[in-house]
Amino acid sequence: MYDHLLIRYGELALKGKNQKQFLKTLVRNIKHQIKLDTGVSAEVSDIRGRVILPLEGRAPEFFYPSLDRVFGIASYSPVVSTALSEESILETAVAEMAPFADAPMTFRVTVKRANKRFPIRSMEMQLAVAEKILATYPSLTGNLTDYDLELNVDIRFDQAYIYVSKRPGLGGLPLGTGGRAVALLSGGIDSPVAMWSIMKRGVVVEAIHFHSYPYTSQQAEEKVLTLAEKVAKYGGHVIVHLVPFTHIQEAIGMNCFENLRITLMRRIMLRIAEQIACGRNAKAIVTGDDLGQVASQTIESIYTINNVTTMPILRPLIAFDKLDIMAIAKKIDTYETSILPYEDCCTVFVPREPKTKPKVEECEHNEALIPDLAGLISDAIAKTETVVCYGDGRERVRKPIELSQGDDK
Repeated sequence: MYDHLLIRYGELALKGKNQKQFLKTLVRNIKHQIKLDTGVSAEVSDIRGRVILPLEGRAPEFFYPSLDRVFGIASYSPVVSTALSEESILETAVAEMAPFADAPMTFRVTVKRANKRFPIRSMEMQLAVAEKILATYPSLTGNLTDYDLELNVDIRFDQAYIYVSKRPGLGGLPLGTGGRAVALLSGGIDSPVAMWSIMKRGVVVEAIHFHSYPYTSQQAEEKVLTLAEKVAKYGGHVIVHLVPFTHIQEAIGMNCFENLRITLMRRIMLRIAEQIACGRNAKAIVTGDDLGQVASQTIESIYTINNVTTMPILRPLIAFDKLDIMAIAKKIDTYETSILPYEDCCTVFVPREPKTKPKVEECEHNEALIPDLAGLISDAIAKTETVVCYGDGRERVRKPIELSQGDDK
């Protein structure tokens, strides 16, 4: 009977002197996710190269949904622990293979000996375990290259852990180890995937959504908040800042060239996002840009839009195929919400023939035609609302935006 889950991490092992802090964050995140999902206060600990989760009589599957939503986990396995002796390991290995003994199957044994004080070398232990299994179960056949199942023996410093199955994790880095950013969340397919992708690199992300009442509907806002809740399942909560953009868009429509509308809107959005980011202790802006997908995502458009800010702009999807983005959206359960037919502010005001190669100078000229643009930006930020969206179904919390400091909890 399985008594632990053995959790492996990937690139954390390469972090050198910083590894201790990364592991501390990973352990904390695992505990937090399990608590959110199940209400259980799990005893999770680092055992030098692995993270261990005692099952305490529960089925391993009880914890699978939580572990599947924690960034930084490379893979994990339900394991049986045993004492550090050849006799105990052989006995436990034979018991682990019992469910597979009735049908003719091929298998291999893999031994990893992190504990170099264990007196039997890995290859010798592999042979001993394989010989014991073959002698006990005549229907099984050893095969090192073409096998139906693999028995693993992980010899650690306190115990040995024996297992057959291995489940993939999300990979990446633990959330909270990569700093803080704000992400532009439109409600389409790309932007929630971009948020999720940058969270996978350990970055805590707050979302910014621009709305244009009465041109956009309440359903469009609900769509965005639902997307935030789905992304929040991978970390606990997501803060969404709802920025009123109507007056700015109307000013653009009345004073500027039609074919530059999208470029001008994006430039002003970045100005607003930069100010919100600074007030929330964020150091970067995240967008769902996919190179060449639409007019505002050509190289020339990106250059012209970027020109208004010196803050780093992270574009995790920049070279993705659209089908790859859709596949991730389906994986993280945002796709069906993203395709709901509620328009956002960009689709409502889209020009008939948007310019694909806008110039910085012509955009600056058009912006100069907007009366009191700086005042419009300040007014939009002042009227911004903040909504805290939770991934565990809790009721949202709505409040005025606070720009004094970020939420480090």
